[in-house]
Amino acid sequence: MASRAGEEVFVQSLTKLLQNYGDSVLSGTSTLSLLTVGLQVLHQLFEQHLLARKYQHGFVALPSHPSDTASVLDVQFLFDVLQKTVSLKLAHPPGPSLQTPVRIFAFKSLRFLELKQVPPHCLEGLRGVYTRLEILVCSRCIHTVEEIISVCGGDLSSALPWLDLHTLNFSNNFITSLDSSLGLLNVLRTLDLSHNQIRDCAENLKLLAELEYVNLSYNILEKVPVFNPCSRVQLVTLLLRNNELEDISGLEHLTHLKCLDLAFNMISKHGSLAQLSHLHRLKELFLEGNPVYYQRNHRASTIYHLSPKAAFLRLVLDGEALTMADLTNLPKSGRLLSHTGRHSPRNSMLKNVLESSISSEQNDRQHSPDGIGGTLMRKKVNV
Repeated sequence: MASRAGEEVFVQSLTKLLQNYGDSVLSGTSTLSLLTVGLQVLHQLFEQHLLARKYQHGFVALPSHPSDTASVLDVQFLFDVLQKTVSLKLAHPPGPSLQTPVRIFAFKSLRFLELKQVPPHCLEGLRGVYTRLEILVCSRCIHTVEEIISVCGGDLSSALPWLDLHTLNFSNNFITSLDSSLGLLNVLRTLDLSHNQIRDCAENLKLLAELEYVNLSYNILEKVPVFNPCSRVQLVTLLLRNNELEDISGLEHLTHLKCLDLAFNMISKHGSLAQLSHLHRLKELFLEGNPVYYQRNHRASTIYHLSPKAAFLRLVLDGEALTMADLTNLPKSGRLLSHTGRHSPRNSMLKNVLESSISSEQNDRQHSPDGIGGTLMRKKVNV
């Protein structure tokens, strides 16, 4: 724990910072970033100077006649700001792992919470904020989904549904399998589980009916996950880069997909891509790094298995939009689309789109397959 002099310097510095930039923290346009040791110091000071409030719930009213001691005034100010803080990042620095509790009881208004290298069993107070959270990010700290979603970390209490959580980012952790706690995330739309060690999702993703974006890249999946029938018609982005997929059976059900990343898997036969013909809305497809990618006629053989409708709507394959010449590789039944209504306005439009808009399309589409969709961009107030 920090020395008394170090605590005073920390409190004074944080107070000055929040006096200058507190408005952006309170509005949620900036994220308050704290180290675990800093929050432990604050919590100790709150208990020391603001009476025993650790058992109180909801907002805590400060004294109407605050102390005239400067240090206590600073503590009171910080307590008030933390109660109203909307977005928090809590990180444990490199070195020895965290062994003592870190408490977030003071935060009453959190909508965004990011935890980095904070062991779940050391986190206390999550039960008090989880029903209001909209975005939750955890990295380098969890081994199961359940220890945060169901058990609420160190609170060790059974959680009810997370009513407002629409984005869950558990990338860069140590997760090997999923569990039924996902069923508590009734409104989840964005799920990032990339950079883990997941081999099989089993039936657990079927518990999520509202998914629109799923990133399972950099795992060890051997088959395409099974999704809820409702999310099948809502899921538009599926990232499965760097897994061990040999075929894509199951993708034919995800008929609303617009972006599909299968790069750096184990797909060795173009015949394994037959399910792509069902994806009529597909706009981006990534296959680089697979064995099929290095075959001589890879592009032509892949296009043969595409949905003609998707192909004629400027599908981008491995970063390059399809050309009119590429479309000749479609099956004859698909190529009939290019002859039907040859002189119609719609056919002219398709041709113009394919020939004259490709360059602008490539400029407009800057897709990063590993990024998480819908993530709030925030300034960070680092302490």
